[in-house]
Amino acid sequence: MVELSVHALSVAAVPHSDYRPLSDFPDSLLPRAERIAAAHGIPLEHLLVVTPGDAAEAEGPDASGRALAALGRPTADERLFLIRSGPLLDAKVAALAGLVHAFDWAGEDLGITHLDELGGVLALDLLGWALDDDARATALICDEPLFADARLGVGWFSAVGLRVLRGPGPLTLLGCGEGPPPDDGTTFRHLPGRAPCDSWLALHGALRSGELAPGERVLLHTRGPRREGWLTLEATTPSAVHLPAP
Repeated sequence: MVELSVHALSVAAVPHSDYRPLSDFPDSLLPRAERIAAAHGIPLEHLLVVTPGDAAEAEGPDASGRALAALGRPTADERLFLIRSGPLLDAKVAALAGLVHAFDWAGEDLGITHLDELGGVLALDLLGWALDDDARATALICDEPLFADARLGVGWFSAVGLRVLRGPGPLTLLGCGEGPPPDDGTTFRHLPGRAPCDSWLALHGALRSGELAPGERVLLHTRGPRREGWLTLEATTPSAVHLPAP
């Protein structure tokens, strides 16, 4: 495994109220909706579907813009990776181009979509082969779920921003992959989740509260409706991780 480390972690979650009942959509959506409802334990009558083509929030930056802004200015040659769980909700919007323009990003940029629930755990694997020696990058993991549970009152769009460097650091990558986590007897703090940002949000909370001890190992474990993946980190110096407010 290529040695990478996370030096800054930002998170943003914003409510998205523009979901509509399944009955407002064509019948062709029903088979997929039934699979999602069964996987997430949502009764079909409570399943909501996001309205495509509308802004995610009524005002202010979206979740990805907030998470990226919190990380602060990049270096001139820093690369930007936008990793989305699914497709853009509005086919007329170029999210990555918009971020590059809004933040005047000087380095290279790359967008990847449709990683579904595994975007959060495979992000560092992607950076492992994409980064040159002594390079640094920002990875932006974005989740805008197509479906929501009406019983929860509101759906949420979330984003996680990671500033990643080659070599060891406050959070050093140990391994990652698709499928169940390896069972080799190592003790980890287990942070499970269903969506791509869930485990990172939990890690952010643990770091902010000071729960992680130096040298403690953490397992980010995502098990979604279709796939399962994992990522392990060593919290070498957890107090040194920059946790900017969005």
